[in-house]
Amino acid sequence: MPTYPVHAVNVASFPLGESDKVLTLFTAEKGLVKAVAKGARKPGSKIGGRADLLNVNKILLATGKTFEIINQAEVLETFSRIRMDLERLSYSLYYAELTTIFGQGLIEESAAYFVYLVDSLRAQNETKVDPAFLALRFELNLLDMLGYRPELTVCIGCRSAVSDYIIAGFHYELGGIVCERCHTEGKRTRHGYKIAEDEGIYETAGVDKLDRHVTPLVWKRLVLAAAETSIPAVENDNEVVRRATRAAHRLIEGYVEYRAGKRIKSLELLNNSALL
Repeated sequence: MPTYPVHAVNVASFPLGESDKVLTLFTAEKGLVKAVAKGARKPGSKIGGRADLLNVNKILLATGKTFEIINQAEVLETFSRIRMDLERLSYSLYYAELTTIFGQGLIEESAAYFVYLVDSLRAQNETKVDPAFLALRFELNLLDMLGYRPELTVCIGCRSAVSDYIIAGFHYELGGIVCERCHTEGKRTRHGYKIAEDEGIYETAGVDKLDRHVTPLVWKRLVLAAAETSIPAVENDNEVVRRATRAAHRLIEGYVEYRAGKRIKSLELLNNSALL
């Protein structure tokens, strides 16, 4: 069978037969690939550890009929610190789940996204930055790559510049921040937002159950995460800021779910715990 090498992150898996495992890999060379790790579930199997979720491997794949077949695997990174921290592990598995959901839309950007995914896992593994802020930053950049980046600096309804004094909510369907005037008008009329587009002006649905309230501090955390170009080595945030960061993350998590058309399961434990 023809073989070819890839650099891959293990983002999902399921058992096959008595001892095999099918891995979903995000590869720098080909985007999402499903491959069989033969004997991965046998005790003492050499491939078993290499098949763990979130591992970064250099893999030699053989072309198969249904799934590719892993002939060789060399571990490059395992992110051991992540695995000892429930919060960071949950966010990292969230990255992996988002990759399985949206990875087909990143084929042309597979090399760039692979680097970004690995760098994002390293940040959770190596820095002391709030893991929720890192997750928020990851979500916003992923949405940008997919063409869904939300509008955070101007009202999605009237295009007024957003400030502490006019901010009201975030609308999932419209994809951005809504000012107080448009928020109030939308609630009264249930329709009537006029959205400027290159091809003209059109009307769309008004504020409804897809609208979420946003406080000024939550909005500022959104803007900061969207604008952040480098990751600081440490964090100096107080508890109020940390709570605002988690609120901002939950907001964007909801927007991601809206775009995905399904629930994201990775963070259910954290969302129901005292960590958030």
